[in-house]
Amino acid sequence: MPHTQILSHMKNQESQRPFDEEESNQQITTQYYSRLRFVVVRDVCKVERKLNLPGLVNDSLITIGGLFPVHFRVVEPDLTFKSPAESLHCEGFNFRAFRWVQTMIFTIDEINRDPSLLPNITLGYRIFDSCDTHFQALRAAVTLINGQEESVIDYDCTPSTLAIIGDSGSTQSMVVTRMLGLFRIPLVSYFSTCACLSDKAEYPAFLRTVPSDYFQVRALAQLVKHFGWTWVGTIAGDDDYGRYGIQMFSEQIEALGACIAFSHTIPKVNTKEEIEAIVNTIRKSRAKVILVFAIEQDTDTLIQEVMRQNITGIQWLASEAWVTSAMLSRQDNAILVGTLGFALRRAQIPGLQQFLQKVHPSTAAQNVLVTEFWETLFQCSLQTSENGTSQCTGSEDIKSRVNIYSDVSQLRVSYNVYKGIYAIAHALHNLSYCKDGKGPFENNSCANTTDIKPWQLLHYLKHVNFTNRLGEEVVFDENGDPNPSYDLINWRETADGSVRYVTVGQFGGSFDSNHRLQIDESAIVWNNGKKEIPRSTCSVGCVRGTRKAVRQGQPACCFDCISCADGEISNETGGGSCAVD
Repeated sequence: MPHTQILSHMKNQESQRPFDEEESNQQITTQYYSRLRFVVVRDVCKVERKLNLPGLVNDSLITIGGLFPVHFRVVEPDLTFKSPAESLHCEGFNFRAFRWVQTMIFTIDEINRDPSLLPNITLGYRIFDSCDTHFQALRAAVTLINGQEESVIDYDCTPSTLAIIGDSGSTQSMVVTRMLGLFRIPLVSYFSTCACLSDKAEYPAFLRTVPSDYFQVRALAQLVKHFGWTWVGTIAGDDDYGRYGIQMFSEQIEALGACIAFSHTIPKVNTKEEIEAIVNTIRKSRAKVILVFAIEQDTDTLIQEVMRQNITGIQWLASEAWVTSAMLSRQDNAILVGTLGFALRRAQIPGLQQFLQKVHPSTAAQNVLVTEFWETLFQCSLQTSENGTSQCTGSEDIKSRVNIYSDVSQLRVSYNVYKGIYAIAHALHNLSYCKDGKGPFENNSCANTTDIKPWQLLHYLKHVNFTNRLGEEVVFDENGDPNPSYDLINWRETADGSVRYVTVGQFGGSFDSNHRLQIDESAIVWNNGKKEIPRSTCSVGCVRGTRKAVRQGQPACCFDCISCADGEISNETGGGSCAVD
């Protein structure tokens, strides 16, 4: 029933009997517009339950939402179901993700100061913590489109947020955009790379500034072929990112004639025995090249056990989720020296480091995220401490701390946040300059700039095309994906035992190019600091006069070499068959 008809129907009912407030409040007609969990009581959208999520908010007439994993995990909730659901508690502060948060705020401030982009329009933001879990991401997304107000005088129950930047994890983005897609609310991700998200039938309102894993997997497969590795082990994180990535990689290298030696998955909730079993397989396998397609937390769990068992001589291939991870490149991970993997292209964002260093609790009074950032960074308390923790003075200096938060030497994901915000701003700019009679909507109409609908912004986002301040073209293909572009990264050990990332190649190009792989082999340092290319085969190629005989029940890469029969020859080294002389 249309909204106006519902209101009319309710008023007719009221005119037919005396007003009873308690009875009237029970006559609630549920409405499913673009605000979930809202009901209509006369002219007011009413929130059924507030989620009270911690976040950073600076509202304006046009507000952009943000979803970031400011914490690594959620504390297990109470599942007794004896009381209403409470807000979840998250733990494990993520300094890297907090830099992404501040990059979003920095970018919006930069746009608001630019007189040539969205003049006379001030953008606002609402940013919430997804805690690196899909259910908390969904809670945050619902809060973004509902708002946290008790009630809203809004006859259409229009979403309070027109577009959302987020999330980092593919699983989180899949869950969130399934819900947002019902209402054509755009979700622009800065780090969700699963190729599955390119399916517009499934995810119509999803776009991203990070390339699809389809291209990363192609690059990894070409890398394996280039160095002649035919026997490769694979380890995936137990999520959509890891599973889809390894599945595509396996298909690609098998098509190129290589084989998978073993394939394991790192459980999200794992036991010591499960991780030991994976590492035992690594230790026993002939495969000396292993791809780990997982997020940094899962990879760290694996590598800790590899270190405990002192397994060396492995050439590690890293997926982009951890190839530039500070968590993994710390000094005691010497076994990872020589690691190769493809990373998102990095950029220098002028002014960002100074902005990051100015964050202070006094500028965000009572904000729990800024407070936790400060207390965690300086190991002090802004409140009266009762557990022996020193008191924060407020004079602590971010510049005095060497931390991934203020390290702007590897702005890869942060740069994708930057591009995503600018894409939304340019879409809004183009929408606001639409001329009546030449618009893209029904009867060549334009959007009402005082009442922009998310689906109208989505239309302009899909067609955005501009060159940003750093000289890069920002454009999306028909699947909402950007041009693929990667750096091939090699891990080097420095004099003090730490690791630095060295670019030794590139992969990418425009949408219609062949996406060629370019490698500077002479610049690569291999595992354990060696300069010789490692070998990883199940069987050594057969010499002349012999042929391959695949071992029963094993992959084609595992074979024995059998002498040719009398009257037959094999002239090819490594050849597979004999021919009649």
